[in-house]
Amino acid sequence: MMDICEEHLDEASFLWTQWERALVAPDYDLSDTAELEERLLAHLDGLVEGGNPVAEALLRPSLESEEVTRVSSAAFALLASAGMEKCQALLRDASPDQRTSIQRALELCAGRELGESLLPLLKADDPDLLATVLEVLVVREEASDTMLADFLTHENARIRTAALKGLRALPRSNPRNLLSQALTSPIPALRDAAIEAGLVAGVRDAWTVCRKVLAARDDHGREPMVLWAMGCEEKEVELLVELLQEPRLRANALWALGFSGWAVAADACLAWLADDAVARLAGEAFSAITGLRLEDQYVLPEQEPPEEPIPLEQEDLDANLVPRAEDALPRPNPEAITEWWREARGRFERRTRYLMGYPFHSEVLMTALERGSMRRRHVHARELAIRSRRTCHVPTRLLTRQQRAGLERAKGASTRTSAFPFARLLSV
Repeated sequence: MMDICEEHLDEASFLWTQWERALVAPDYDLSDTAELEERLLAHLDGLVEGGNPVAEALLRPSLESEEVTRVSSAAFALLASAGMEKCQALLRDASPDQRTSIQRALELCAGRELGESLLPLLKADDPDLLATVLEVLVVREEASDTMLADFLTHENARIRTAALKGLRALPRSNPRNLLSQALTSPIPALRDAAIEAGLVAGVRDAWTVCRKVLAARDDHGREPMVLWAMGCEEKEVELLVELLQEPRLRANALWALGFSGWAVAADACLAWLADDAVARLAGEAFSAITGLRLEDQYVLPEQEPPEEPIPLEQEDLDANLVPRAEDALPRPNPEAITEWWREARGRFERRTRYLMGYPFHSEVLMTALERGSMRRRHVHARELAIRSRRTCHVPTRLLTRQQRAGLERAKGASTRTSAFPFARLLSV
C-alpha cells in the first residue's frame, strides 16, 4: 500500500506542477485545465484514502521536501485526511520555505471550516504568518471588509497589500486619506494593490497615480500598464503606445495593449510582429483586440534548434532557461497579418473598444472568461471585479469547479457591469 501511495504522491507532485503551468498557459482553456485537474485530484484522493499510517509515514516527512509541489500535495492530503482543525499547527510550525507551499494547499482545500479554523492566527505576532493567513482568507473569499479594515494601516506592507486586494468597499470615513499613503508607496506591490482598490471604490486619485506611473516609465509598472489599458479611453491609449519605444518596457507594454481593445493599439502592435524578442507578444495582443486567430497562414513555422551545440564561449551563461508562458504562443506571420488588417481595419470603428473582434460589453467579457486562454483570464477577471465593484469575482487561480461556480454567479449579475472607461466611473 505504501508503494502505491508513494506513486500517488509522485504523480500528484508532477501533475500539480503541470496544473499550475496550465493556469497561465496561452494554449490551455478552462476545459483543458479541468481534464488535467481531474487527474491531479484523483491522485490526491488516493493519498487521503491511505489514512493515518500514510499521513505519518509518507506525508509528514514529505513536508521537508525541497520540491514545492510535493510539499503542496502532501499538505493538501494531510488537511483532507487529518481534519481542518490541524491546519493551524501545520501552518504555524512550517518553515518560511514550507509555508509558501502549504499556503497554496490551504487556498485550494475545500471546506468553509478551514477558513474559520485559521481566524485565531490573525492575532499572531509573526508578520509573515499573519500575512500568509490573510492572503489565504482573501483568495478563499472568506475575509470580510470589517476584518480587512483592521489591517489597512498595519506597518507591514505585505499585510496591507493583502488587505487591499480583498477589500470590497473602503471604510466610509475618509477613503481618499486611507489610500493616499499606499498610493505613493515606493513598494510596487502595495502601490498597485492601492490603485486597484481605489478603482474599485471609485477614487479618482487612483487613476491619477496610474497615469503618473506610466508617465514616469517606471520599471515596475507592468500592473499599472494593464489597469490603464483596461480602463483608458481611445486617446489615452497613446500613453501605452509611447512605451513601446523603450526596449526595457516594450514586452510589458505589448502585454497591456492587448487588453486595451482599441484599433489604434492593434495598429501599434503591427510594427513589432517581426521583432524576434517580442513578436509573439505583439501577435497575441493583436489577436486579442481584433479576434484574428493566429493559425494556418497567419503563423510561421517554429524554428528548429541548431544541430550543433553553441560553443561555450558564445553561450549566454546568465540566460534564464526556465520556459516562459509566452514561449508557447505562435510565431506570427507579419506579412499575412498586415494584409488581413489592411482589409479588416475599416470594420473597426473609432471610439469603440473591442475584445476578440467584438465591441466590448459584459457578455463578451464573460465569454472571454469562459472560453478564452487561461493566460489572459486573470486580467479579464480583475476587470470584471473592478467594473462590478468586486461584487462579481471569478477565482481564476483556484480549482476549475470553483472557477465555474464564480462564472455562473457572475453571469447573473453581468447586466449590472458597466463598460464605460474608468474615468467615468470615478466619483470620490
